[in-house]
Amino acid sequence: MKSTKNLRFFKNKHAVSAVISNIILVAAVITIGFAAIAWTYSQSSAYMAQYGESVQSDVDKLRERVSFEYVFYNNTAKSLSVYLMNSGKVGDVNFTTVYISNSSWIVTFTSVQLKFLNGASTPDLDMGQEGYFALGSVTLQSGNAYTVKVVTWRGSSFENTFVA
Repeated sequence: MKSTKNLRFFKNKHAVSAVISNIILVAAVITIGFAAIAWTYSQSSAYMAQYGESVQSDVDKLRERVSFEYVFYNNTAKSLSVYLMNSGKVGDVNFTTVYISNSSWIVTFTSVQLKFLNGASTPDLDMGQEGYFALGSVTLQSGNAYTVKVVTWRGSSFENTFVA
C-alpha cells in the first residue's frame, strides 16, 4: 500500500511542472532585471563622465587669463605684433580668432600663428609662457586708438586698447 502511494506521487507530474515553470519564470525576470540595472548603470556612468568633462571645460574657461604685454604697429611694414602672456591657472591656451577694431570698423583674423619670443612656432601657451603673433596687411592710422581682441578655443575673450 505504501508503494502504491509513492508510485502515484511520482506519476502525478502536474504539481512538479508548475513549480519548475514558476522557478524558470522567476529566474528569467531576475536575469532581465539585472540586465536592466547593468544597462542603466553604464548609461549613467557615461552621462556622468560627459557632464564632468563639460564642467571641467567651463572651469578651465574661467581659469584662463591672458595678459597683453605689448602691442606694436609697424606703419612701414603694415603689420601689427601682439605680445601675450598666459597668466592664468590653466595651460594650453590656443588663440582661434583675433579682432582688430575701432569705432567704425572691425577686421577678423582666424588663422593666427603663435610664436615664442625666440621665434619658434607653438600651437598654444602653457601657464606662465609668453608668446606673440604678427598680423600682416593691417592698415591703421597713426595716433588713433584701436582695440585688439583675442578669443581662445575655450571661448574666453580678452581685449586691449592701443594707439597706433
